[in-house]
This record gives sequence, C-alpha cells and structure tokens, in this order.
Amino acid sequence: MHKLTSSLDPLYSSGGKGSMRYFFLHGGYSRLPFPDTEVSVEAKVLVFNGHGKIVFDHSTDGPTSQYRFINRALVSVDDRQDAYVPAGTFVETLLKNISIPTLLFAEIPRWVLLGFNVWDQVIAGETEEDSQFLYVVLVTLGRTGLDQASFQDYEYLKSMLHSFVPRFATVVSQISDAYLPGDARNLSDQIAGLMMPDPAAEETKDLRAFLTLYAKRYVHEALRAEEILKRCLMHMVKMPFELESSIRYGLIVN
Repeated sequence: MHKLTSSLDPLYSSGGKGSMRYFFLHGGYSRLPFPDTEVSVEAKVLVFNGHGKIVFDHSTDGPTSQYRFINRALVSVDDRQDAYVPAGTFVETLLKNISIPTLLFAEIPRWVLLGFNVWDQVIAGETEEDSQFLYVVLVTLGRTGLDQASFQDYEYLKSMLHSFVPRFATVVSQISDAYLPGDARNLSDQIAGLMMPDPAAEETKDLRAFLTLYAKRYVHEALRAEEILKRCLMHMVKMPFELESSIRYGLIVN
C-alpha cells in the first residue's frame, strides 16, 4: 500500500474541499473482499442539505433498501433496475468497500448531483452558496454471506441518524472552507460548541439521548454531555477520506 504524503495528496493541502470527501461516523472499511457473485447489500442512502434537512431518501417505503450487485456492478435497488442513486459512482464503490454496520457521511459537490429532475426540486429556492454541497449518508446493515447488524447496532445507528447527523451536517457546511486534517482536537471542540451551544437546552434533548447511548458503548467514566460529544467527534474527524485518493492508495477497490 502506498504511503499518504502531504506533498502528493490534495486532502492535506486543501482539506479535499470540492472533491468527494467523507468521514466514518461509525464503522469503517471492510476487511473482506466483495464477491464477484450475486450479492445484496442492505443499506439506506440519504441526502441532507447544509441546513441538516433530508432532501432525498431512497427507502421511503421501508427502513432500508436492497442494493443488488452482480459481478461487482450495481444492477438494481429494491428490484428496480432504473432506480436513481445519488452520486451513483461514489455510492456504488463505497457500498462494496465498507463494513457491516457502518454509517458514512460524505460531502458531495453540487455538480455531481445535477442533471436529474429530482435535484431541480431540491435546489429550487436555495441560493448558490446553500446548494454548493450536499451531504450523502450511507448506512449499511447487512450483506449476503455476512452477519446482519445486531438490534443494538440498529438502534444506535437510528439514534445517530436522527439526532446527530442533521446537526453534524449543518456544522460541517459552516466550517467546510476552514477544515484541514491534522487538528482533530481543536476541530472537535469547535464542532461540539456549534452542535450543542447549550447542553441543557430542550432542543438538544435528543442529542443528549444519543450521547448516552454512545457513552454506554464507548465511555467508561462519568463525563458531561459536552465532553462525551467532543470525544465522539475526535474519532470521527481525525481523518477524512477522499474517493480518488482512497482508490489510488489502495484503501478501497473500485
């Protein structure tokens, strides 16, 4: 595997802004090769705008969808061969390379999603600045031949998706210009302060409920909600990834 160097990779010089960069909010890369045979991946694909609002949901009729692959190529979604997949190349590639379960958050430039009628509705009424980036979220819960995500994992990711991700999307959209890898502690403090300016406020009740779940899984000491949030964020933002760089350095297989 090639070594990442700041002189060669735009992720270190510009933070990857303008490319398809992503964070693992839970899970990570799969250590198991994706089969060449027929495979189904149980997943959810959502698109958020910079205000933390869902503007696209593949699984409107159920909690998840079935993404069917043959010879490593995506052929249908819920048995629909003509189903639209936002940022299709990105989503197809990552679904083949991430673990079960995973929640991945990606910043996608607006132009990648243009050219489809659905986005005429999404972008209508937004300013150019508002719609410069949209945020694609992938949640994987199962794959042919592997154990399904447990009920506890499902409940944890459901809470993260509804309570954490919208706030995270809003804050990332605000600090996108300034972000560079390598300063995760200060970045975590900044994001936490913007996500939860008043830890006792009623509007952060759902976020505090998620942080309670997080603490039960990963924190083994008594901490205030804002300290738990900072610790949670540290694991998420310490290293962003970018699609082309990840392929180039062998982190994922196209």
